[in-house]
Amino acid sequence: MSDEKKKMTEGNCAICGRFGKLSFEHVPPQSAFNDRPIFVQNHTHLTDENSPLHGKKAKSNKGFGGYTLCISCNNLTGDWYARDFGTFAHQGMAIISNIQEPQYYITGEYFIKPLNVIKQIMTMFMSADKSGILQSQSDLVRLLLDRESNLWPERYKIFLYSNLSSVKRLWGYSVVFDEELGMQKWSEINFRPFGYLLADESIAAHEDMLDITYFSRYEYNQDATLILRTPYLPVSSPELGRYG
Repeated sequence: MSDEKKKMTEGNCAICGRFGKLSFEHVPPQSAFNDRPIFVQNHTHLTDENSPLHGKKAKSNKGFGGYTLCISCNNLTGDWYARDFGTFAHQGMAIISNIQEPQYYITGEYFIKPLNVIKQIMTMFMSADKSGILQSQSDLVRLLLDRESNLWPERYKIFLYSNLSSVKRLWGYSVVFDEELGMQKWSEINFRPFGYLLADESIAAHEDMLDITYFSRYEYNQDATLILRTPYLPVSSPELGRYG
């Protein structure tokens, strides 16, 4: 293995924090339509005009995601949460695909395991965070590595919206100044049929987003039938928290 490749696949796990070999974490999981090669642009491609990579794209044959989790954390969260999240995503895709006329609010009935779903979403946000801020929060680490735990830290809220855009977002934990909302701490993942926003002691990036933090009140593997009403927010740029 080349030194460059080794550097890419070794580091601190985004959940447990241990240093070692990292495995590729699909964000979202492969079962949620993330099983094909994809072209991606990172900060250098988008903003560094002095870089030869500016304006270009890189191909990820594995799909959306990166080498962020150790093998143990990847396997555990995959076994515990990922499959149920995939079920949730497939139900959302079926609901939005069956709508005959364009609608702003997408309403549908879901038969899911809510705690498993929201813990997979938090796993995705942990994986997306390059700052290490989320990994440093021991309550989040305990939440994800104890499959039975539903002790959700009150400072974090997760919001949901519907979307079929070909533009995808994977924004790790960021401190953002919004002219209308002020200083906010957000992370965002957009991958059809949904977009997900993590807010840390902050409000939603869009007032119509659906707060699904209550998913955390369920027990592990508990089934529930839920009626969800999500806004359809167009995503046309990689910019965090911008729609239309």
